[in-house]
Amino acid sequence: MKRAAPPSPSASGAVGNDAGGREPAGDEPVHGTAAERRDSSGANRFRLRSFRLRITLMSTATALAAILILFVAASTTIVARRAQILDHILSAHLSGPGFSVATPALWPAIDAHLNASFSAFAPQGSQGGYAILRASRADGSLVYRSPSWPTALDTAALPHAPGLHTVADGALEWRLGQVRHGDLTVWVGVNRSLSNAQLRVSLWRFAAAAAVLGALIALLAWYLSARAMRPVEHLTGVMLGLNASDLDQRVAADEEDIEFAQLVTVFNAMLDRLQRSFLQAIRFSGDAAHELKTPLTILQGQLEHAFTHAAKPEQEEALVEMLEEVRRLDSIVRKLLMLSRADAGQLQIPLTPFNLRPVLDELAEDIELLDAEREVRLDLPPLLLVKGDADLLRQVLQNLASNAVKYGLPGGWIALSARQHGGQWQIDVANASSGIAAEHRERLFDRFYRADHAHNRRIPGVGLGLSLAREIARAHGGELLLAEADQERTCFRLCLPAAL
Repeated sequence: MKRAAPPSPSASGAVGNDAGGREPAGDEPVHGTAAERRDSSGANRFRLRSFRLRITLMSTATALAAILILFVAASTTIVARRAQILDHILSAHLSGPGFSVATPALWPAIDAHLNASFSAFAPQGSQGGYAILRASRADGSLVYRSPSWPTALDTAALPHAPGLHTVADGALEWRLGQVRHGDLTVWVGVNRSLSNAQLRVSLWRFAAAAAVLGALIALLAWYLSARAMRPVEHLTGVMLGLNASDLDQRVAADEEDIEFAQLVTVFNAMLDRLQRSFLQAIRFSGDAAHELKTPLTILQGQLEHAFTHAAKPEQEEALVEMLEEVRRLDSIVRKLLMLSRADAGQLQIPLTPFNLRPVLDELAEDIELLDAEREVRLDLPPLLLVKGDADLLRQVLQNLASNAVKYGLPGGWIALSARQHGGQWQIDVANASSGIAAEHRERLFDRFYRADHAHNRRIPGVGLGLSLAREIARAHGGELLLAEADQERTCFRLCLPAAL
């Protein structure tokens, strides 16, 4: 899957902050391995969240079920066929002419021949006793009996009905048959316990081979599912890598399979709509801020002129309040204009090396002027070299310090500290606080967002300061984040690349 060329020249998007909603963080997990999902009826139902794992398990389970059915069918057939073969050989020996003409000297040879005939049905390495032979006259006199003939199988225990019979002798099982030649009765038996033991060994080997085959099928299914999911994972990677500045990128669908080509086409169409909406929002914000800037400047000048010619104290007081509101509106317009430039990728920062320590010292003095009862703690290195615009970074730090004064505990403390870590400066602005609720932490950097307690305490502000500060930090190649927000301490961290 390849990225297609941009469809048409267009303005690039913003760096960083989201507009109109929170975007998932880059390190935020998209899916887990397993989780519980609540269905429409409200009941909890366990469900694997990994599609690849589900496909692998389903494929392996299907293959194992097929192997198990094959194993049971083959085992049943083999056991039945083995019994038929033994009965057939035993019947062939009983129907042969050898027993009718045997002399006493030949009976041991016949016994040895029978054992040799059935030795192939015993496990390898087993010792004798595959077959037994017994011959007796009608008067009860014994003509021959195998040395291994079980004593339990005496004349009374032997079945006299025609055909073959299964007789148990303790732990052993015998298949017996008889044949009569005049007054001579011959019994021939086969040790079925040895035959069953040989079958069990073969079936265990078959089962072990089936287990190995199942494991190989699972590995193959895992590999094939990964290959099948590769286009989707690639598309997911492209989507995760997109930000406001990459909305003009598209994914080529020509070389994809039909199933994925449709998904790519839908994705590209969604990007078209998103890019149009985003550009319209940027254009509206920038145009509105630009159009409001000139009238506000004129209005501020007129009010200042009227203030210098006010005849009554009531008029001066009213004009002062109006000037404060106009300056507040002017501040909002300037912030909106800068944010619109950041969204459009037009916030160009001259990366000039300078020492940020004097800026932080001035910031500490400003805090003491704003709230003399607030203790200011400093833990700063003598030299703090960064690259960027000193005025913009001063604006970021002033915003953080102003928030620390407005939202910190009265009579508490404010701490400024900095340390170098991995080629970056981490500048912390912390204050004593009663904490920030979890539902507000993720939205602190949203534009025009203010927590409820800020409204309740009538703290001035419009909710643009942190959003603009983060955009400035990102334009410097850094980041601004909420590092701590527990019940005793709130800390914002400004990360900036160190100037070497």
